[in-house]
Parts: sequence; structure tokens; C-alpha cells
Amino acid sequence: MPLEIEKKYLVLPQQLDQHIQLDQYPHKPMVQGYLASSDLAVIRIRVAQDRGRLTIKQRGAGIKRIEVERDLSLEEAYELLSLCGSKKVEKQRYYIVYDKYTIELDIFLGENAGLMIAEVEFGDEEEANAFDPPEWFSAEVSGDLRYYNHYLSEHPYSSWKAT
Repeated sequence: MPLEIEKKYLVLPQQLDQHIQLDQYPHKPMVQGYLASSDLAVIRIRVAQDRGRLTIKQRGAGIKRIEVERDLSLEEAYELLSLCGSKKVEKQRYYIVYDKYTIELDIFLGENAGLMIAEVEFGDEEEANAFDPPEWFSAEVSGDLRYYNHYLSEHPYSSWKAT
């Protein structure tokens, strides 16, 4: 079964601005919708530019989760996305090379505006545990469910960021 081993970090605007010029990195807009969720898994639809994707992802906190993805036509993806109602997240994703890794920096839009999360994927847990993040990363939030996109689709950042 395919596994995703990933760490998530908050990024604060002032830290980012001091270290990174975003306009020099490739990026693309994304919209993600959530068709279903249970205590075990989440079913997500993603449209990123000209590509649709269906993902089934194990639910739960931590850096290691089962993840299965399949390509969809844009027509299929938009049709399924329409079934998600308001359970959507919009963001701009930047791809930043750091050492041997590609950092995926998500700058959220809409009701999640103001939130920036960096994700880094690893080959195994040992590599993840040895990772030395760049100085512009803030707190690690890998195990904090509030920062999972599915949670943000139901509980937008704008509704709880001040608490």
C-alpha cells in the first residue's frame, strides 16, 4: 500500500519575506474538495491547473499515512468537485527546492487566507526525523489536525485563528 511520509510546518509572513522571493519559484493554483470522510479515511478531489486528481488518504495525526491517488479528466474532477458543496480549500502552491527536498508551500486563499503551511515529503520515517528545517519555518504542526486541509474545509482558519 502506498504510504505518504510528510511533515508540516507553519510559515509566518515575516519569516518568509526575509528569506524567500516567491516570484522566482514555480507555483499553481489549487482547489480541493472533500467528498466523504470517516474516522479512517478522507476522499479528496483536487484540481490544479489542467489536472484533476482523486485521493483517498488515511485519516489521523502523524507523519505516516496511507495515500492512494488516481488521475481524473478535468471534466470528471470538476463534476465531482461540484458535489463537495462548501467543503473546499483554495490555495496557491509554491515548489521550493531546499537541499535534496522540494518544499510545497501552500498559501491559502478565501476563508483560510492568512495561513501558510509548508510540507516536506520523505522516503522513510528515519529521514523525516533527521530533517533539519530551514530557518524560515515556524512550528511543526504535523500532528495537529487543525492544519489538515480536510479540517480547514469544515473549520476555516478565519473562524479560529485568533483563539
